[in-house]
Amino acid sequence: MSEKIFESDDDLGCTRKDRKYRKDVHARWVDIHPEPVTFRTLVTLVEEETHLPVPTDLRYESGEPYSVFMVFNADTDMTVEWEFGRELLLAGEQRLSGVGDVQVWPSEIFDCGLVYISFRSGRERFVVAASAEAIGVFLERTFEVVPLGREASFLGIESVVTQLLNEA
Repeated sequence: MSEKIFESDDDLGCTRKDRKYRKDVHARWVDIHPEPVTFRTLVTLVEEETHLPVPTDLRYESGEPYSVFMVFNADTDMTVEWEFGRELLLAGEQRLSGVGDVQVWPSEIFDCGLVYISFRSGRERFVVAASAEAIGVFLERTFEVVPLGREASFLGIESVVTQLLNEA
């Protein structure tokens, strides 16, 4: 998937017709390729008396740089997808994080690093345990695509605003 955005350092006073023929206008087409990161892993649904392994995809797209997605039952016809903050997942590796429908916290059980993630929708709530190592590898890969703190530059808002103003 590719989105073309026209960027121009042209002054807003010239019309499209004038802009076409001006030599001092520097414009270029910029391709924005939302590079997806998908990491398939097995998480454990933690119930009172049972622990059920669930195939899960962790997904990240540069087009939505602040969010991560967890898609449960990735290998079946029925899937459940949750979207939440990438920084929430990062903070949850170290401490209890989140006050809303998604909370993340670390735990050490049997010398195996785990990250617990709680999801709540209305009165329904479920908790999954994921490998801290898997979460860490996934987050590292997302930071290669969009560095932490640089998310706003991947939204393309300035280019879109410029394009809209040029069309007006």
